[in-house]
Amino acid sequence: MNSRKLRTTPKQYTVYLIFMLIACSGAVVWQVCLPNFAEQFTSWGSALGWQREIALWNIGIIAAIIFTLVKKNVEMMKLLTIQSTILCWLLGINHLAALLMNFSFTYTIHILGVFEVMLLGGIWGTILLIKSRT
Repeated sequence: MNSRKLRTTPKQYTVYLIFMLIACSGAVVWQVCLPNFAEQFTSWGSALGWQREIALWNIGIIAAIIFTLVKKNVEMMKLLTIQSTILCWLLGINHLAALLMNFSFTYTIHILGVFEVMLLGGIWGTILLIKSRT
């Protein structure tokens, strides 16, 4: 197999980081503007201070992604892909554990956390990082 086909391109990092930018932005919106969603659609209930803190963390990630995409620096893109992939796996596993401990189809944020965060963000990022090693 041609090793050129296996190499991760800057465009692939860019698309992944745009996905992460959208995902983190969406999380900021619901954590700041719609914090009661957590109480309605998770097993965790509402914790406004923690949700605001997580939103601020996401704003930091968003700023780093925007800076990196503007600079078009592939090394920074790879670093943010590593960070985002690790966070996706950890946060997705956390949602999966919460869902399995008290399963309900009303816990849609946990279900989305498993599919969007862990499976889409985690697997996609992992594939990009594995491809970048060749």
